[in-house]
Amino acid sequence: MRFLIPAALLFAAACTPTAPPPPSDAGVPDAGVDAGPPAVSDYCELTADAYCSFYLRCGRMAVPDEETCRGVFLESCNGRYERVYSALAQVGLLSLNADGIAACRAHLMTVECLQQAQDLDGPCGQMWQGQQPVGSACGLGIESLVCAPQSTCVLGLDFCGTCRATVDDGDGCGDGIACAPTSSCINGQCVARARAGEACPGEVRCVLGTSCINGTCAAPTYVGVGDACDQVRRCPYRTRCNGGFCEETALLMESCNGAGSCTTGYCGTDNTCQPLKDALEACSASGECVSGVCSNGNCMTNPGVCFPAP
Repeated sequence: MRFLIPAALLFAAACTPTAPPPPSDAGVPDAGVDAGPPAVSDYCELTADAYCSFYLRCGRMAVPDEETCRGVFLESCNGRYERVYSALAQVGLLSLNADGIAACRAHLMTVECLQQAQDLDGPCGQMWQGQQPVGSACGLGIESLVCAPQSTCVLGLDFCGTCRATVDDGDGCGDGIACAPTSSCINGQCVARARAGEACPGEVRCVLGTSCINGTCAAPTYVGVGDACDQVRRCPYRTRCNGGFCEETALLMESCNGAGSCTTGYCGTDNTCQPLKDALEACSASGECVSGVCSNGNCMTNPGVCFPAP
């Protein structure tokens, strides 16, 4: 389960229903009040209502109601993604932005399902603000978010990257000059990527999370438990594609012997889903670790190998 998801990971995700009721504003700082940045430890609680309203409206999570969605969301968000965000924030690489949270919540209330291919698309990408200046290190997934505004993480073949300044659409690119993630460099010029439903002729690329199919950018469709799944027909959160069909995954402390995988956490030796392990805890497989990497019998720290040791 990914809510990032970048990629994510972003905690890498169709319909036109009526607009959902507005999510509760409890706990969300007023944009006009100088109360300082929100605590990173509150991120999941501040966004759960907005994301669950969107997930149910757009068929992105296989649950019956928003209350159930909130429980699943908080388990996964707190159990994996917030722990990575917190580790990056503790070393000064990321900060959580109150205005970005407010913008994301408003956006998720009305955005067309097909236009929100990934959880952090649009204004939701403003919730996390990177602190790394141009020329500094960045990494894969959540670690790509550490680059400061007006810059982006350009990865190398080793999946480690460098923060590079971005230029506007129509400006020159290449030779170290990068376009924003919503654009691509075509013939030495930044060109906006086509959105879902728009044409993608020639070298024009589609926005991340969509694919150019028969000359048109197409967002994935989401199917239900037991339905056939593939690269285009995606399984919603709380499920996985196994053997060509969507099957439900297990929550923490539930049996993972039959489900085969856990919504969050990992399948322990007692065949129940266990919480992910923090940095330096003993591990036998990378899937046991919050960092996603088990090295020499211990979970790797966050940030990982792409960043200089403190």
